[in-house]
Amino acid sequence: MLLFIIGLLISAVYTVYILPIHEGVAPSIKPTVYPVLYKGMVIFPYSKQKALHLHHWIIYLCVCLSGLYVDIPKSILGFSFGLFIQGLTYEDSFKF
Repeated sequence: MLLFIIGLLISAVYTVYILPIHEGVAPSIKPTVYPVLYKGMVIFPYSKQKALHLHHWIIYLCVCLSGLYVDIPKSILGFSFGLFIQGLTYEDSFKF
């Protein structure tokens, strides 16, 4: 349980220093690796002008759910759970 809490605390620090406070703003660290990452956001282009934005909370939800079937370190689960919950706080969390 201690490792899970440590993961949660690390996710809180990551949230404060890296992720934007409001939706629609790029994170502090914003790598771009075409075609998957654009300004730190996971983007899948499907035409020249349109793309699907995969929110970080979806990725971390998948990590959390994988922990039910695969042995994932508790600190990683805590970090993933923290960022899953944080991602849901954005007003556009269900806009893709």
